[in-house]
Amino acid sequence: MQTMEKGKLKTGGLSDPRMGTVDRKIKCETCMAGMAECPGHFGHLELARLMFHIGFIKTVLSIMRYVHFICSKILADEVSLGFTQEDNNKFKQALKIRNPKNRLRRIYDACKSTKFCGGGDDPCIQEQQDTDEPVKKRGCCGSMQPNIIVDGMKMVVEFKAPKENDDKEKSSEPVERKQILSAERVLEVLKRIGDEDCLLLGLNPKFARPDWMILQVLPIPPPPVRPSVMMGTSSRSEDDLTHQLAMITRHNKNLRRQERNGTPAHIITEFAQLLQFHIAT
Repeated sequence: MQTMEKGKLKTGGLSDPRMGTVDRKIKCETCMAGMAECPGHFGHLELARLMFHIGFIKTVLSIMRYVHFICSKILADEVSLGFTQEDNNKFKQALKIRNPKNRLRRIYDACKSTKFCGGGDDPCIQEQQDTDEPVKKRGCCGSMQPNIIVDGMKMVVEFKAPKENDDKEKSSEPVERKQILSAERVLEVLKRIGDEDCLLLGLNPKFARPDWMILQVLPIPPPPVRPSVMMGTSSRSEDDLTHQLAMITRHNKNLRRQERNGTPAHIITEFAQLLQFHIAT
């Protein structure tokens, strides 16, 4: 169980004495307090690969749908990038809402019908050349926005591209291409979101960046949260949470070892999905 070593609490294990104590005879090595006074101290596990947080995966999916997959710009715009006057008006009205959660919901109404990024800076410049307002650049890429869904504990992106015929000419019949989005790829998209767009999405970039919703380090709750029970004089019965954390630790080590040994990518992906399952459950 990675908790005991030679009859003592194992340093670096799931019952590390620096994380707190549930034994009246042992003091915490961090605060030097006894079982009654020590509240416990969180540890952490460095993950071999980035993982989705099951509590934030729906929020991450929403943000991935609000911003473009390539340039991470918000799909709708108060000037011209909504493509219709109705969408532009929806976006303008959404910006007036002070409640962040309600504003995020209204921005989605303006973004959901947009299938392309705004087409670069030129449309914005052209739109404003006839007015006295200062020219506004967004740096959009102009490419198509793919469809993104969550399938179980995986995020899937679906691209629609024109099908090429034998003459290498593009026809109007679309062909669908699906890819599994890794947490690393999602993190790249979320990291590119600017602070101004974070505020529009209802997130304070100082305290809640969207890329922070991807797990890079797993917090380990202290023993007082998952106390073990003494069985006789020498054995302990561990809490269910401790058993699950031991399973996560074991699969994390296996994944790290497979990467170090140069295992083929598809096998590493299977190990990563197994680790994702245990973290989520």
